[in-house]
Amino acid sequence: MSTWAEPNPEAARSGDWADPAFFSHRLQKGDRFWRLVWKMILPVEGNRIIPTPAGYALILVSLGLGTAAYNTASNILFMALSLLLSSFILSGLLSWWNFRGTRWRLNLPAYFRVGETADLHIELSNTKHLLPTYNLWFNIRSTRAGQQERIYLDERLNPGEVTRLGWNFRPLLRGEDNIAIAGLESQFPFGFLRKVVGGSLRRDIIVFPGRIEYTFQPPSGHHAHRKGELSRRPGSGAELINIRRYQEGDPQRLVHWKASARLRRLMVRQMAEDNRDGYIVFVETPSSLWGNAEALEKLCAFACSLAEDLFLESRLIGVAVNDEPLVSVKRLHDLHSFFEVMARLETVEQPQVSPDVTGPNLITFRPGGGKTVNAFIAGNLAGTA
Repeated sequence: MSTWAEPNPEAARSGDWADPAFFSHRLQKGDRFWRLVWKMILPVEGNRIIPTPAGYALILVSLGLGTAAYNTASNILFMALSLLLSSFILSGLLSWWNFRGTRWRLNLPAYFRVGETADLHIELSNTKHLLPTYNLWFNIRSTRAGQQERIYLDERLNPGEVTRLGWNFRPLLRGEDNIAIAGLESQFPFGFLRKVVGGSLRRDIIVFPGRIEYTFQPPSGHHAHRKGELSRRPGSGAELINIRRYQEGDPQRLVHWKASARLRRLMVRQMAEDNRDGYIVFVETPSSLWGNAEALEKLCAFACSLAEDLFLESRLIGVAVNDEPLVSVKRLHDLHSFFEVMARLETVEQPQVSPDVTGPNLITFRPGGGKTVNAFIAGNLAGTA
């Protein structure tokens, strides 16, 4: 049996740190002031300054005061005008200090699944030495699903501190998607201007098919695909054949505690495979059968749910999709590899089935009556979703 490449779980996948693009260039000491002034006149891509309703009101008041001060030559009106204009300048300086030294990155869970809530986190760091950071927010969205959320920093972030801002993301569609953060925003300090700085992040993700309710009752007389003497392959039998390092997905009941304590790392018992009931899940999607998009989605959900439950019961031998060769499923990452293939699955022309995809306990799928999908074993109805 061949194996698919192991998916990249990156349990809590963290990307590189991003920072405001306004400060991303290394400047010579003598150029900093004039470069800063020039960037305020012609901001770099992704940076915007937009007046808020209060800011528009302040601009109108400033225009009115300026007109009155010019017509009356009143020093008091000129002083009031200068006070209003200085508030804009002070707002720009304080917001500049607030953004400066801020870095962020996106932490993703190991996998995503349709209908299940995934906890995403934006890790926010304040690298300044003296000044805290206030009143920031991120606009984070899922491109394919069209879901969007605004995540706020509610409390101040002191110098040198790191905090995490969470988003409960519930994907609705299987397949490839990406999570994007469109920079950093703030109205600090006075709320007259909404400042947006660049530094966007984008992470590609794969959403596995979700779980679905189904029935599965194999016909009587169908047992393991192999019979005969006890197999010496790794399995879940009673005979010990080896002790090896723990790998993700290994059952806790196989942990060898004495060996783990002696070697100071987690070790598990590797058992010989007993004769047991086992099944092969085979999914083929010829366009003549699965041209209906709703039926294809239900097929993917049914196949993944059934494969997962059989794996948890130690009754899943392998999986195959269309003309791909049979893949044995021994650990959790093998199952997730199958989920990843199912997430990208589309209809094809009549596939050429691999010759090793065979056996009396081969589970296949066909559309049923109405909106149902049926599972068959050796031509006998075994389940419905």
